[in-house]
Amino acid sequence: MHHRHVLLLALVATYYGVATFALATFDAGLLVTSLVLFGLPALVLSHFTLAPAAVLVSVTLLGLGVAVILEGVAHIYGLWYSLGITELRLFGILPVEMVVALTLQMLAMALLYEVLFDDGSYTQKSAYERSGFFLAFGVAAVGLIVLHTYVAPTLVLAHSYLWLIGSLLAASVLMLMLHREFSIPFLDRVVDFSLIAAVPSALSLWLAAHNVHKVFALEHDYLDMVWLFGQSVPLEELILLFVVPFFIAVTYELYLDDRA
Repeated sequence: MHHRHVLLLALVATYYGVATFALATFDAGLLVTSLVLFGLPALVLSHFTLAPAAVLVSVTLLGLGVAVILEGVAHIYGLWYSLGITELRLFGILPVEMVVALTLQMLAMALLYEVLFDDGSYTQKSAYERSGFFLAFGVAAVGLIVLHTYVAPTLVLAHSYLWLIGSLLAASVLMLMLHREFSIPFLDRVVDFSLIAAVPSALSLWLAAHNVHKVFALEHDYLDMVWLFGQSVPLEELILLFVVPFFIAVTYELYLDDRA
């Protein structure tokens, strides 16, 4: 990374440290926390990005799809319960505040990757030509909700948290296999990014437990409960901290990294 990148990382680290302390001290709500941890950083990072508007829209749609999948599985199987100020829910299942929060988180991740880790090369196909990917993703997200709401509401999948993590990893590996032009330096960038992007997500997870934005109520279905700076969270949540940015980076680089 260049000196500009190192300086930017230092500023981001300072911001997150001060922001986390303030959010915990004043017991900030779910939406305020997501705006501070991800909304404002995404806005700042957008001023440094070279990505065109079409790519940013695609990234936002990707974040929305991931949010619907995560919250859909969570609330269908009771993996966690998101608590916000309002009780507004999509399809009567998904808390609107958490969907917005997760979408902002995914957008901030993608922008962080583009600004600090992108190699500057772009695919030849435009983001619009990749719309089939988002169509499939959207159908899968809505299909999951319809299946468990109207078709098989009593169907229970044991260790669904692991299935969720495995699905994101499998999707990432499949994308890599379908694009044989990826290289070891690319994988190095993705791994480095995943480690760095996991930090603000870990802060968000800690605040979610500390300020009671999320309640983990299915302990018998988790691999284990672990302590994160004094807060008890499922082990799967720690794994997800690294899996989600890995999935976002692979998807962005192979499907969205485009100037057209």
